[in-house]
Amino acid sequence: MLVYFDAPGVWWNRGINLLRSLPEAQVVSADGEWDLKVSVQVRNDAMLLSAEDRKSKQTAIIPATRQDYLRGLFSLLERLLGQSPSPWGILTGVRPGKVAAKLLSSHGREETIDTLKAQYLLAPGKAQLVTSAVENGQQVLQPRGVSIYISVPFCPSRCNYCSFPGYIRHNWRHLLADYIDAVARELSDLLTGCAMYQLPVNSIYVGGGTPTSLSAGQLEQMLTPVSDYRGEFTIEAGRPDTLAPEFFSVMEQLGVTRVSINSQFPNQHTLDAIGRRHSVEEFYNVLELALNANIPVVNTDLIIGLPGQSPELFVSVLDQFIGLGVQNITLHALALKRGAKLSAQYLDQETAVSIAEAAYARLNESGYGPYYLYRQKNIAANLENIGFSLPGHYCYYNIASIAESEPVLGVGAGAVSKLVRHNSIETLNNPRDPKLYLERNQDLVRRKLDWLRHSS
Repeated sequence: MLVYFDAPGVWWNRGINLLRSLPEAQVVSADGEWDLKVSVQVRNDAMLLSAEDRKSKQTAIIPATRQDYLRGLFSLLERLLGQSPSPWGILTGVRPGKVAAKLLSSHGREETIDTLKAQYLLAPGKAQLVTSAVENGQQVLQPRGVSIYISVPFCPSRCNYCSFPGYIRHNWRHLLADYIDAVARELSDLLTGCAMYQLPVNSIYVGGGTPTSLSAGQLEQMLTPVSDYRGEFTIEAGRPDTLAPEFFSVMEQLGVTRVSINSQFPNQHTLDAIGRRHSVEEFYNVLELALNANIPVVNTDLIIGLPGQSPELFVSVLDQFIGLGVQNITLHALALKRGAKLSAQYLDQETAVSIAEAAYARLNESGYGPYYLYRQKNIAANLENIGFSLPGHYCYYNIASIAESEPVLGVGAGAVSKLVRHNSIETLNNPRDPKLYLERNQDLVRRKLDWLRHSS
């Protein structure tokens, strides 16, 4: 859908994300071809909104305030389209849980849900979902400390839907030894700094890319500085084709407490379509290795919106995971970006929504509760990414990083440090390119250590 949007200055910036939430919307600023035209005219303390398609036109005059504007624009689109533009109402950011958390701090559960529906125009199901996720997640957050994210930006191959900064491991083999040494040094320096300034490390998360695209020995060498760590320690082992039994021995020795084994959807037609180089049988074999290892929590991710899916098949996969004893199941809605090889959503909106509804219902009735939630641009069917877990198996890192409740220190190429202090957030980005990371590593470490010193 081509959407032509004409609004002055700040009102354009405030309205653009709401328009982008329309199904498959592409917003343009030139008055050429369009399927939907939206305009905003401001006169003193009032504004005139108009929205038209090829069949009809709707207008409204509202006060020129931010909340009235977003609600008025939402209601105008709802009248024109004959349906809600988004089940998330006027919450267009990636962290709707922040609004729910603020409401919960001064209201009860039911009042929070009512406010999300009335003031932010959320659909009832979304208001209940985000409130439950925040309630479950907040109970484990610590009042003080940091989390650490370690980036391994290498993959054995690139999946067709992926737009994350990942590099084919084979092309960077000449730099792997230097990269591993640099990450280990950066990690050691930051852990020393946290200890010196008495900042607890609440969680450590190793992500990618694909961390297990390294060899088991390389992974062990890189993570040696945390071998004595005894908090939540997660490794993404997302590609079953990279895993061998020795990886689990290394994880046990390092004290890893959570591991994520992912196929994105264990159906052979799906795996072939998205460029995965492993079979369904290989995935389940590795998943059972993880469940039988001395690692307390196993997570697996599924993506809603991939080819070959249906509500019935999706629920049957969940039933297999539940029967195997997987404690943590994360559901992502497909979000295709410019960097992905594919430019269109695999499944239609209605099917994707039906899959999500069926999946949430089965997980809830099986004792799994939502505990963290976030959204992305271009996300399938205006859905969300959400973690479900059995009680007592929540991922602290995911909760804290999405809530932005504490500093996250990023280690490695492409890692982002979010330096939270006094309700403000300063970001420090490590270069995505591994070669640039190696060149600038020491300066970046000094800046993080300086921040730790001033935060103590």
